[in-house]
Amino acid sequence: MTRQNKTSNAPPANSREFGLFIIGFLKLGKGLLVLALGISVLKLVNRDIDAVFYEIISKLHIDAENRFIQKVLAHLSLISNHTLEAIGAVSIVFAALLLIEGFGLVFERLWAEYLTVAETAIFIPFELFEITRHCTITRVSILLINIAIVLYLLMTILRKSISRRALGKP
Repeated sequence: MTRQNKTSNAPPANSREFGLFIIGFLKLGKGLLVLALGISVLKLVNRDIDAVFYEIISKLHIDAENRFIQKVLAHLSLISNHTLEAIGAVSIVFAALLLIEGFGLVFERLWAEYLTVAETAIFIPFELFEITRHCTITRVSILLINIAIVLYLLMTILRKSISRRALGKP
């Protein structure tokens, strides 16, 4: 039996990356929400969206004559079945990507780390643009979280790469 060097910063071989697990878990949750959204949107195809909307607001005890509600209703009436199908399909494809990323990160797959870096980094310029248009604490928070995720994953990938090279693995 060998003693571990107490000054070593390397984690034990069987340790799991807690950060990867958390990011993966969040991606899984987000993926399930987007999947539910996509399915819900597809269920609206060939239905009277106005009637569905009125049913929802009546269950929530919201005044249907409210100016905001009327504005939303006016926009909803312009949505075609083709648009609903497109929104539903894109949501389901994006949900699949998020679920794949999430499972890959939870099981510490290197490909999932690369995929998540790429997918998350792609949205950063759009988030910056939205902040320049209208800065809110929510938008800034989302941007900072996504930047932190990208940086964390890049550091994890780099650390693993250095470890593999030190062990002589490709």
